[in-house]
Amino acid sequence: MITVAALTAGVNTPSSRFRIRQYIPRLAKEGIKICEHIPYFEKSCGLPSPFKTAARIPALIRSRETDVVWVGKELVKGYYTFERLLKHPRMMDVDDAIWQNFPFGPWAAPKIARSMDAIVAGNQYLADYFSRYCQEVYVVPTAIDLERYQLRNFPDIEPEKFIIGWTGLACNYKYLKQIAPILRQFLQDHDRAEILIISNRPMKQSWLPAEGTRFVCWNAENETVVLREMSVGIMPLRNDKWSRGKCGFKMLQYMATGLPVIVSPIGVNKEILQKAEVGYGAESAKDWYEALDELYHNWSGQKQMGLAGRKVIEESYNNEIVSKELAGIFRSIAGK
Repeated sequence: MITVAALTAGVNTPSSRFRIRQYIPRLAKEGIKICEHIPYFEKSCGLPSPFKTAARIPALIRSRETDVVWVGKELVKGYYTFERLLKHPRMMDVDDAIWQNFPFGPWAAPKIARSMDAIVAGNQYLADYFSRYCQEVYVVPTAIDLERYQLRNFPDIEPEKFIIGWTGLACNYKYLKQIAPILRQFLQDHDRAEILIISNRPMKQSWLPAEGTRFVCWNAENETVVLREMSVGIMPLRNDKWSRGKCGFKMLQYMATGLPVIVSPIGVNKEILQKAEVGYGAESAKDWYEALDELYHNWSGQKQMGLAGRKVIEESYNNEIVSKELAGIFRSIAGK
């Protein structure tokens, strides 16, 4: 049995939930025992960095009792802190372009990477960056637990409503805002259309019409259920370094539920689109409108793309498959 101390960022932090915590039960079956150390303060909370740094000290001490230390990104966002004091072998898991983080990301990320024995990156873009500073870099995609993400129903008769869905943290509303004019126009032109937003808090200032837009407050229990109410899942992004570092998890969630997708074809999103006919890549306002209109009028196409997306998840992003890959990495690291 290999023991691993997992230093995660918080109870509800998506990277902790989907890059580390979801694998714990299956890794145990592979002989990898994970003990997760969750800080008292969520890494993304608004407290000053000294408090967040201090909150990491108990995990730093307890992690010395295990065979391997597994760090979820940097210990404190935008800073280089206790990483160099962690026990060897130590491995960092990263699913974002953390070198872009304020205030010291460009300086901190290379320092952290050099202190690691291995890095697990969520995509090739991240791996290419970190391979400059760490010799052992693995590309492991974010997986989906198919026991939680059930396939939505596909009735023979087209549903009454066409529901455009978006899920994500409120800090990412900026991406939704950039296509708000298209969504407003689409709702005006299509009487069966609605928008459904799942997030941790409502928009402070809504750019979408109150009539025709529904907000559902996210929680771990309802996230997969509400996704199945949607007709299409959308994921707009900006074409910048931060977006190219994203691992497409929102898109994967939609696909696992059997939703066709419309996404900005940036980074991993573009790679996933190439695996099968799962939806549309949209770059211009015209692209977004036409893709929505095509799906609105094509119930059969919605079903075909949704089922194709689910198959891609089963074959390439399945929690069970990725867990075995991670187990092999831990065995390799622990044996050195």
